[in-house]
Amino acid sequence: MTPASGGFIAIEGPSGVGKSTLVGLLTEELRQRGLRVVSTKEPTDSNLGKMARNGTREFSELTLACLVVADRYHHLEQTIRPAISDGAIIVCDRYVPSTLVLQQMDGIDPGFLWALNQYADPPDLTIVLSGNPELSKRRALQRGIYSRFHAGDAEAEHALYQQVSQELEQANWNILQRTVAEESAAEVLADLLPQILDHLPERLT
Repeated sequence: MTPASGGFIAIEGPSGVGKSTLVGLLTEELRQRGLRVVSTKEPTDSNLGKMARNGTREFSELTLACLVVADRYHHLEQTIRPAISDGAIIVCDRYVPSTLVLQQMDGIDPGFLWALNQYADPPDLTIVLSGNPELSKRRALQRGIYSRFHAGDAEAEHALYQQVSQELEQANWNILQRTVAEESAAEVLADLLPQILDHLPERLT
């Protein structure tokens, strides 16, 4: 990154594990420190993102995979890269790992998924949450189902996130895995915050 650039943190993990809550708490914490933060998510609220988010019963396999990744590149072009270039910190709920997991569960060859995502910018840090698969699934169901993936195999989803995290580390992504047990989201953030700050450009922290 150039000296004027901001930072990029992605929060990942299975549905119901607490990603969105952590994104909200981290965003507020960084803002209280006087930092400019752009909180965002994937799929996005763009037309592409809405099709991907709301169309998991209509679209599948290659069609859905290409739609999700098209939304990602649009997100990078329209939101992520401009905000970082302007000195802001991006905090993103879901990113490349979700595609490598969910679209693989949808039957797409992992090699093809890696090729589709090869031009996606690696974040400064990707946090991958994990926990009890059945508890995560119950939380996702209680929150409401908008995707057929929410009703999928929770054990397989958790296992794939572990596998994909290792693969991304081998591809030189900065990956931080955190198991969420009985702690509150605030306690999880307190534990993660020093490492998050260590991965942001020094001038920001």
